[in-house]
Amino acid sequence: MLVVALSTLLAGILALGAATLAGTAHASRATEPSYPKPTIVPYPGAPAGDGDAYIDPARFHRLFAQDLPRSTTDLMGATQRPGALGALVTPQAPRRGRPSPSWYLVAKQDRIIPPEAERVMAARAHAKTVSINSSHVAMMSHPGVVVELIKAAAH
Repeated sequence: MLVVALSTLLAGILALGAATLAGTAHASRATEPSYPKPTIVPYPGAPAGDGDAYIDPARFHRLFAQDLPRSTTDLMGATQRPGALGALVTPQAPRRGRPSPSWYLVAKQDRIIPPEAERVMAARAHAKTVSINSSHVAMMSHPGVVVELIKAAAH
C-alpha cells in the first residue's frame, strides 16, 4: 500500500510540474490520473512498501532534460539510476547551530521539481538564488552558469 501511495505522490509532483509549465497549476490538477506515473520497482533491503522510481525512458527527454540532444537523453533514460520513493517523505533532521551560507539554482523549465517548489526550498534555506531557463539538468545544459554559481559560493 505504501508503494501505491508514494507512487501517487510522485505522480502528483510530476503533474504539478507539468501543470506549472502549462500555467494551470491548481491543487486539483496535481493528481490528474492522465499524467504518466513512474515505474516502481522494489529493491533488496528496502523498507516495507518502498521502491525505486524510474522515469519511462520513452518520456525521459520530455520530462527530465528537454534542453539536451535526444541522443544524450536516450542514453540517460536507458541508464538512469532510480530514486527511492521513501526519500520524498522522509523528514529532514532539525538544523543545529547557525545556518551555513547557501546558493540555489532554480531551473525555470524543470518538469520534475516545480520551479515554485524550488523557490520555496531556496527561500527556506535563505539561499542566494539564481534562476535560469533550464530543464532539471542545468549542470549539463548550462554548465557555465553552474560553474559560475559554484565559484561565487566558494568566495
